[in-house]
Amino acid sequence: MDVTRRHLALGGLTLLGAQAVSGRAWADAPAAVRGVLVQESGAASRVTVALDRLAEARTFFLSAPDRFVIDLANSRLALAGRGEGPGAGVVRRYRYAQRPDGISRLVLDLEAPASVVRQELGSRRAPELSFDIAPNAPMAVAASAARRETNGRNARRRTIVIDPGHGGRDPGAIGVTGVREKDVVLDAALKLRDALESRGRYHVLLTRDADRYVEHADRVQYARAQHADLFISIHADSNSNREAAGASVYTLSERGAARAQGMMASQNWDVDLGDAPRNGVVGDILVDLTQRETTNRSAQFAQTVIPQLRQVAPLLRNTHRNAGYFVLLAPDVPAVLIETGFLSNVADERRLSQPREREAMAEAMARAVDTYFIGPQMYAARA
Repeated sequence: MDVTRRHLALGGLTLLGAQAVSGRAWADAPAAVRGVLVQESGAASRVTVALDRLAEARTFFLSAPDRFVIDLANSRLALAGRGEGPGAGVVRRYRYAQRPDGISRLVLDLEAPASVVRQELGSRRAPELSFDIAPNAPMAVAASAARRETNGRNARRRTIVIDPGHGGRDPGAIGVTGVREKDVVLDAALKLRDALESRGRYHVLLTRDADRYVEHADRVQYARAQHADLFISIHADSNSNREAAGASVYTLSERGAARAQGMMASQNWDVDLGDAPRNGVVGDILVDLTQRETTNRSAQFAQTVIPQLRQVAPLLRNTHRNAGYFVLLAPDVPAVLIETGFLSNVADERRLSQPREREAMAEAMARAVDTYFIGPQMYAARA
């Protein structure tokens, strides 16, 4: 696979890893490229390269045809396959080959001209490299995306699963004046569904749309069976401290991620890796990358929804929190749990008992969904 320099596009050269890799990296034992994963992340395509140690990378774009190239210095390919793998979004596919000079080259074939809108260098503990690539003109790939389906779902309509907590025999938190969590969150979920459906861009489903109880495992399994692009679980909190007030957003904690690994075996959760190998070390690496990217995308949505909630409701201090809640455990569905407020607080209970306030929170969540899926954002690289 020969990529010439004649078509180098717009002088886009980037050196990664210089902050973490010394000048001796080129003389050390080569880093092993253990896995490559391409997934949709909002309006961008996220490319993650798993390594067994940090490596220096040089990236650039090529045109005619459009490609993104990642050269990994002093490295070796430890990938099972025939030299290529599946893409997602603006990335049609990726190809790889070992060069005689010790460089492992990854070439991403693109649907249209694109740019890197986010990159992460990794760390010694987690040495993977990550790039978010977005089309320069998003509509340029719309026709192609309309013809393709990813993981069995239409690539143009995002599937959102909304999960009203509790229900049926489980009322959840009980407010100061008797307001029940299960009623408040069901109405908020229905309002969020209406807000999203009115936009015409989403396929919206609920884990329950009436006063009935759904097991936690069934809620997660439902989202995974629907190939959900986002899972939003809606709750209302309670605390013995009656002064505690405000909304908060939870994503999966590190301990919860370890719990999820165990649940994958006990619940027979099979992660869709497309055409990539499923068995052996490579398959395990790709599953692990999938879980990490899911956690990253969950955190990305959490950071998107918090400013929107701030416009319509008070927020709990340290608003973005982490926990190992069961509904956050899916390894391949970005998920957040939104606590809309504290029913144990008089002011919060009064706010949540008002339909207009619940509608305002639902619209804020819907705006966050729009922001998350429409229009890539710039993110600073991690040192």
